[in-house]
Amino acid sequence: MSETQKYLPIEDYALIGNLHTVALVGKNGSIDWCCLPRFDSPSIFGALLDADKAGFFRIAPTDRGWYTCS
Repeated sequence: MSETQKYLPIEDYALIGNLHTVALVGKNGSIDWCCLPRFDSPSIFGALLDADKAGFFRIAPTDRGWYTCS
């Protein structure tokens, strides 16, 4: 996978939260940044910074042709 395919552009993210914590969710449905249980807690998903080691959460079909990020 090329470096440009690993990371979505920042404009392809939305912020969701509940006034205690927030998550960055990409157009592909992946949660790439999230701190739990509070905003100042360590991150549990950090793929926004390191796609290979920092982790993400995604529920998606296994067939790659199902969705596109363009």
